[in-house]
Amino acid sequence: MARKKRDYKAEYRRRIERGLSKGQTRSQARGHPRSGEGHASRRTSTPRYDRRLEEGLKEMRRGKSLKAAARSAHVAPERLRNYATQTGVVRKERRRWVVMDDRRQRQVQIFSGGRAMTIVVPGYAEAELVGRYMAAVGEFLRTNNASNLRPFVGERVADVNGKTYLLETRPNILYRLHALGVEPFEQVYRIVG
Repeated sequence: MARKKRDYKAEYRRRIERGLSKGQTRSQARGHPRSGEGHASRRTSTPRYDRRLEEGLKEMRRGKSLKAAARSAHVAPERLRNYATQTGVVRKERRRWVVMDDRRQRQVQIFSGGRAMTIVVPGYAEAELVGRYMAAVGEFLRTNNASNLRPFVGERVADVNGKTYLLETRPNILYRLHALGVEPFEQVYRIVG
């Protein structure tokens, strides 16, 4: 039994008509949008976490240009630019890429109330504070120098639900948590949203 031949011309015409009826341009409807036009099917998924690309973003936060940050992270500038724009962390301002406030949620480990717990914080600033705290705890446990913990006495961190946690700075509690096998610096944070 012979198969019916496909009418590619009619299929293509229907594809363009369907796109035009949705308000797309002709180039979008045929699947090859012009520069500056979006694709017909919007890809809204956020890119997967990539440690090297995050290092590039960190360099950009420190004031480096996109090209210099990409070079220091050993990635192509196009790849870093795509990652940064898809995550919503940068925007172009007067021919320069400017890092905005990074509000991606991060899962972090903290010591609070005599316990180790994992919480989700709402942005980079909070995660950076927790990172500095956990580094100070690790340094304290390594050197027994309690002055490392002094900047964090009375410091609180809020999670995404608004609940605040007092950072643990009592040396005996930190020794006890360390003796239980809780490592202070295995993973600083993980981006979750």
